[in-house]
Amino acid sequence: MAQFRTGIADECTVPDHSPTTTEVHDRSAQLRALRHRFTVRWVAGVGVGFGLLALDWVTRTRITDRALADSAESAAATDALREFARSNNLLSIAAALVLVAMALFMFRPLDKTLRRESHLLDEVQDAESREARRQRFGTELHEALEMAENEQGIARVVEHVLATAVPENSAELLLADSSDAHLSRCVVNPLVGAAGCNVAVPFECPAVKRATAQIFTTSTAVNACPHLRDRAGEARSAMCVPVAFMGRSLGVLHLTGPDGSPPAAEPADRMSVLAGQVGTAIGTVRAFAKAQLQASTDSLTGLLNRRSGEDQISRRLGNGEDLAIVMADLDHFKLLNDTYGHDAGDRALRLFAETVRRALRVEDIFARWGGEEFVIALPRTNVESAVEIIERVRVNLAETCGLAETPTVTASFGVTDTTMGRLLEELLPLADSALLTAKAEGRNRVNIARRSREATVSTNGHGASGNGDVFGALGQSDRAALRPSSTAS
Repeated sequence: MAQFRTGIADECTVPDHSPTTTEVHDRSAQLRALRHRFTVRWVAGVGVGFGLLALDWVTRTRITDRALADSAESAAATDALREFARSNNLLSIAAALVLVAMALFMFRPLDKTLRRESHLLDEVQDAESREARRQRFGTELHEALEMAENEQGIARVVEHVLATAVPENSAELLLADSSDAHLSRCVVNPLVGAAGCNVAVPFECPAVKRATAQIFTTSTAVNACPHLRDRAGEARSAMCVPVAFMGRSLGVLHLTGPDGSPPAAEPADRMSVLAGQVGTAIGTVRAFAKAQLQASTDSLTGLLNRRSGEDQISRRLGNGEDLAIVMADLDHFKLLNDTYGHDAGDRALRLFAETVRRALRVEDIFARWGGEEFVIALPRTNVESAVEIIERVRVNLAETCGLAETPTVTASFGVTDTTMGRLLEELLPLADSALLTAKAEGRNRVNIARRSREATVSTNGHGASGNGDVFGALGQSDRAALRPSSTAS
């Protein structure tokens, strides 16, 4: 019996190292088999013990009955035999009790150990299974978000996850705008609707301030979120998970449920995974969009830079669209910088860019070509219509300078269209040549390019040459220059 107990104890020894998932399954199966074998042995041992006691009792009873029958004439012998039978019965009962006590003493601790080990392994196995499901969910979610090209695509993924992971909970995704000053509801659970959180600023949310998920069992608790406690309607539970990217708060994932019944462990895990991956996805999309914007725009004016302008105009031309191309150059820009400083030059560039932008359509292309030079592409527009638009720009520029109380800024323009060429390499030199002529004729005017060497059509709004800027003419040598440099334009 001692050897049997030692063998069982050896089999029950649990290794000290942390088990892997496979080891957990193997150990759990081993413990179940071991518990089954132990139960069979225990029951068999106790049964055999009781069987032997029963056999001993039956045998002694028969012998005693026979002896009593043989000594029926002697009262003393009969009494002695009966006393002997009672003593043997008491001894049998005591032996049975001792057998049960020994069985319990020897086997019960082992049974408890086996049950405890089995229970612990079951818990580990459940945790491993839950973690495996969490990782599988995270992998699938990552793949789905990876395929989303923009925030609208990310929102569709979140909507699907809310409908499948927490179908009975009102849920919503609140995201901050580019200024991080306001939260707006971007996604709601399509099955049961929004949770109705009224938080307007990211750092008014306790989950955002604490940078960790918050679970509120009831909205009536004294430590419940104030935006939850003050909400109209019956009491409810809630979970709030911050959405962040590289330490920067982007919003919060919020869901509610019945009072006293917050989300269970597995749905709560999924919401945490969702919030984490959505934060990474949105942060990446916004960072990429910002990098693209910085790479494609001029930082001073916010216009397209030359490379982006060339790409967009060439694409339109490649698609066979009719375009008017306008090249513009601010007049006497170096003199403006020298007289009023470079800050004034920067303000003049921004003022010109904003004035032109207000006169253009959404589909028009407006790019800063370099220095004080700009290029405008007007789809579905010929030179005559382009001249009308640019004349309005020229007039508006003068009015804007007067209202802004800044030094007067004027510009010269050269105009061409796709009737004179179908490639950007053909059209830009034509527009540039017309611009040079406008400069040579006195600036502050619009010139239409011609393929031939005939005089270009020029206008400054009055049908005659004129300067019109505050600095006046720079002299005959400057007027005669066919292509003023960037330092003397």
